[in-house]
Amino acid sequence: MPVTQSGDGDFGALLKASFGRLKTEVRAGDKVRGVVSALGRQSVFVDYGGRGDGVIDRNELLDGDGELKVKVGDTVEAFCVGTRDDEVRLTTKMTGHAEGASFQDALESSMPVEGRVEVERKGGFEVKIGNQTAFCPYSQIDLYRKDAAVHIGQRYSFVITEYDDDGRNLVVSRRKLLERERIQLREKLKAELQVGQVLPGTVVKLMPFGAFVDIGGIEGLIPLSELSWARGVKPEEIVSEGEAVTVMVRGLNWDENKITLSLKQAQSDPWSKVTSGDVYAVGARHTGTVTQLAPFGAFVQLEPGVEGLVHISRLGAGRRINHPQDVVKIGDRVDVAIESVDAERRRISLSMEGTSEPAEVETTSGTVGSPAQPQVEAVVEGKTLTGVVDGVRDFGVFVRLPNGDSGLLHVSQVELKGSSNPRRALFDMFKPGSSIDVVVKEIQGRRVSLTLPETLAKEAETLEVQDLKDSSGQGLGSLGDLLSGLKL
Repeated sequence: MPVTQSGDGDFGALLKASFGRLKTEVRAGDKVRGVVSALGRQSVFVDYGGRGDGVIDRNELLDGDGELKVKVGDTVEAFCVGTRDDEVRLTTKMTGHAEGASFQDALESSMPVEGRVEVERKGGFEVKIGNQTAFCPYSQIDLYRKDAAVHIGQRYSFVITEYDDDGRNLVVSRRKLLERERIQLREKLKAELQVGQVLPGTVVKLMPFGAFVDIGGIEGLIPLSELSWARGVKPEEIVSEGEAVTVMVRGLNWDENKITLSLKQAQSDPWSKVTSGDVYAVGARHTGTVTQLAPFGAFVQLEPGVEGLVHISRLGAGRRINHPQDVVKIGDRVDVAIESVDAERRRISLSMEGTSEPAEVETTSGTVGSPAQPQVEAVVEGKTLTGVVDGVRDFGVFVRLPNGDSGLLHVSQVELKGSSNPRRALFDMFKPGSSIDVVVKEIQGRRVSLTLPETLAKEAETLEVQDLKDSSGQGLGSLGDLLSGLKL
């Protein structure tokens, strides 16, 4: 049967491809990429485009549970360590005994080498790779600092970063490999991770503003406010480095490599008890702990995540009071009664045991009053209030106001000092639980925007605002008039 032109063309292409394969040669140290063609009892065969398949020791491709990580058809990358009986030997890492391979080849090709951490020495560790002794600096043994004893006796994969032909200077890094793996994991997690997902992790580092957690090769941050339902806690009081935790993904910003996590959101919400049952019914009595003091009252924790406010007029059992600190201090255990519950805003009003009548409160004019009901400062635009720092975020500071609402002091309203990291600078300037004077800048529904008195004063130097109005449309006069009553 005659061969058609089409057939000639196909045969020519196949012949050309065949010659191309015959030309594919690899030397010790070369990096190759191929497809798994077969699985043996002791070997995995890889078609890398050569005259025959390359062979990888099956044990190199087992996971922690002893299961094979690859299957026929998977693409793998490996390094040539030599030939034996016309068979090309491949490896995913060099052990130091690999036939035909050299440290210089490993350095030039970034081939991983396997070694055992022997001892700690000045500046790092001695690592045994075959019969050669290498040095690994402290900064290159891991992604983050751990106790040196953790690494002694461990077998790791490294890459060679420095090598002299005589072998007297052999420097290795494990960190570079871990960073390489982390990039691969990041791409995998980028496709799989979702906000609201709950997953396991390990605490790797504690900072004043939160805890960093490894969630499978990459790190996320649990901000201080997301560590516990309780307020005023320190990271070390909740978790410790190396501890296994369960966290919820709260935010993903791949452009800035920021993953925000929450420990408390992965746990049950303590406020579910408040809205169900009679435990927190009006009139119910509890013993709590004073967690914060503000000019307008004392915050009492009834249980982690559930706090109430004892207004200053409900403190003192009839005594004259200038400030809650005249009656209680942070850490005191006090008996309180539930006066009211606002489930929507998560607010509980409390009274101290033994204060059936409101206490006398000394006013700024020096007079003494005994109101029938707690007098809470109104939150209106233009008013200066004293609040308590509730939490710090990248974009600003949340402040708890006298009426129990929360307002936002945006980072744009603050002249940052200290750290170049906005969140750290804000945290250093406004410690959670501390008192702060703010001015109500704008109210939109439930959203309250705040500014600082000093920020408002600077704006007055450059802006001439003649007709400021409050939320009801009433004129407040010029900005200068408004500032004249502020204590700066």
